[in-house]
Amino acid sequence: MSMFNIGLSGLKTTQKALEVTSHNIANSGTAGFKSGSAEFAAVYNGGQRGGVDVSDIKENFSREGGVVSTGSALDLAITGKGFFVVSENGRMAYTQAGRFDLDKDQNIINSSGNRLQGYGIDAQGNLVPGVLTDLKIEAANIPAEASTEVAFSLNLSSASDVLPAAGFDPAVGSSYNYSQSSEIFDSLGNSHTLTQYFIHTGPNTWETRYFVDGADLATPSTLTFDPSGQLLTPATPSTVALSYTPTTGAAVMNFGVNLTNSTQFGSGFNIYENDADGFTAGEFAGVAIAETGEVFATFTNGETKLQGQVVLANFANVNGLETGNKTVWYATNESGAALYGTPDAGSFGALLSGAYVGSNVDISEQLVDLMAFQQNYQANAKTISSADEMMQILFSAT
Repeated sequence: MSMFNIGLSGLKTTQKALEVTSHNIANSGTAGFKSGSAEFAAVYNGGQRGGVDVSDIKENFSREGGVVSTGSALDLAITGKGFFVVSENGRMAYTQAGRFDLDKDQNIINSSGNRLQGYGIDAQGNLVPGVLTDLKIEAANIPAEASTEVAFSLNLSSASDVLPAAGFDPAVGSSYNYSQSSEIFDSLGNSHTLTQYFIHTGPNTWETRYFVDGADLATPSTLTFDPSGQLLTPATPSTVALSYTPTTGAAVMNFGVNLTNSTQFGSGFNIYENDADGFTAGEFAGVAIAETGEVFATFTNGETKLQGQVVLANFANVNGLETGNKTVWYATNESGAALYGTPDAGSFGALLSGAYVGSNVDISEQLVDLMAFQQNYQANAKTISSADEMMQILFSAT
C-alpha cells in the first residue's frame, strides 16, 4: 500500500479517536455516562504494511462516576455493581443514570419516559418477587384506622411500696405507684389518651386501672409475676381486652393492651415498649426508597405504604452490551442474558436515595489524549505531505 493510503488510514483513525475523546468531554456532566476509548490495530495486506484501523471502541465500566447529591428522593445512585432496568416501549434497557421522576400516572420514569422496573405488590400489599413490572406509586390519601392493640411492656419494681387498691384515686399521686400514657385512635382518626395506673397490692401482685381521656373504663386487671420476675397473668398471649365509646361519633373502640415481655425486677420502673397501632387520616406526601430498593409512599400522618422494590441487573460480560441513545445499554449474545437481583444483596450494590452517579469522564485525562491525538493527526498529515513532495520530485526527474 502506498504511503498516501497509509497516511490516510492514520488520519481517519486519529479522526475517529478525536471524535471519541470529544464525545467523552461533551458528556462529562451526563448522569451515568461511561467514557469510551478507541482501540487501534495495525493493518497488513498480504504481509504488506497497510496502516492502521480502529478495531473497537471500549466503554469503561470499571471506573465509577462520582456521586452527585440532589436531595430528590427519586434520584438513585448505585453504590457498587448493577444497572437499573427500564422499559423502553416494552424493550428492556439498562442504565446507571439514576435520575427518576413521576409521570402523570405516577409511574417512576427517567428523562426519556422509560419506566423503571422492579417487583410489584399484590392486593394485600405484599411483594411479588420474580416478576418484573413497571414501578408505580399509589398516591391516594389513606383513611383513618382505629387502634386495635397497644404493644406495651415494662418493668415494675418489686421494691415498690405496697398500697391498698381500694384507696386508688388518679388525682392523688400517692395512691398508685406508677402511671404511663399511650396515644390511640378511633375510627375517625381522632386521637385519645390511654392512661394506665399501676398499684402494687402485694408480693408479685399488681392491679392496673385504665382511663381514656380521663374516663374510667372500670375494667381493672391483675398482673402477677413468678419469683424470677416473669409475667404469669395475664397468660400468653398477655393481652388485656378493653372497650371505650368515644364522644366523637366514632365507632366503639375495642382494643387490647399486650403486656408480653413485662417483668418485675428489683430495678426501677422502666418502659420497654409503648407502641399503639392505628392512625389518623393522611395525605400523600412523597416517596421514600430504602438502600435495599423497597419503594414506599409516605403520608402526612407519618405512615408509609410499600409500593414495590427496585431490581438491578448485571451481566457476565458488560463489555458486550450494545450502546443505545440516552445512556442506556441493551443485552446481546456477547454480554449474556441479564442477571437480576435486589439492591444490597449478593454482588449488587446498595441504593443511595437523593443522589445519582455522574459521568466517569476524567477531564484531565481526556485533555491529554486530545493533545496526543492532535499531534498524531499532524504527524500523519506530514507523511502524506512528504509522499506528495517525493512524487513531485520523481515526476520532475522523468
